[in-house]
Amino acid sequence: MSRLRSGTGRGRTSARRRQPPVHRSGRNGHVASASTRDAPIVVRLARPADAVQVPRIQALILEAQIGGAIIADRSTEYLASAIKDRRAVVVMRGRLLVGFAAAHAWEEERFVSHSAMVLAPELRGRGISRRIKQELIELTRRRWPRAAIMTLTLSTQVEHLNKSFGFVPVPYCDLTKDAEFWKGCETCIHFAHLKRNQQQDCHCWSGLLLPVGQTREKVIPRDAYGHPSASGGG
Repeated sequence: MSRLRSGTGRGRTSARRRQPPVHRSGRNGHVASASTRDAPIVVRLARPADAVQVPRIQALILEAQIGGAIIADRSTEYLASAIKDRRAVVVMRGRLLVGFAAAHAWEEERFVSHSAMVLAPELRGRGISRRIKQELIELTRRRWPRAAIMTLTLSTQVEHLNKSFGFVPVPYCDLTKDAEFWKGCETCIHFAHLKRNQQQDCHCWSGLLLPVGQTREKVIPRDAYGHPSASGGG
């Protein structure tokens, strides 16, 4: 995988540049020690104490944006909350955080989205993103066993990764109706297209992973007025 993008494929803003870039040597304002570079890579659930890593996570997101990935900015509050609430996964190389992803429940826990998936550039292509996704799915299944896991992504790499875990393509009307979730699209460069199509079609690939034993009913996509939408259903 040459470039890791957001698991939900959310857009980015181009004006803000809050953190310094993360260089391939593994630093954001400091040089990683030789012992850190040689340390084993550990993928694990986040702990409340990991909240000190929030600036590092934001720096990794910024580095991905600079590299061309369409990944949403995430506020300090958003990231800290996910970590303290134990609904995030971190990748550690010694004491240095080198990867991150979070889960968020919507619509009274009927849906869960995975977002802010990011990995240090020098570690891409090693199968670590698959380990992050596996850990995140297992976390979701334990905490929200009856929830459908949903994804919106512009990244073909993330799309292929999700499909390998059993995600199936669905029309946008199959996703959550929670307005707070869709607010995350407002910073995307394609938001005008989404709005023009009454939130029923856009450039992102949309997919669902249903709970074990549950099957999906085919839904006829409809626009905001209840009319059949031009977007196709699976």
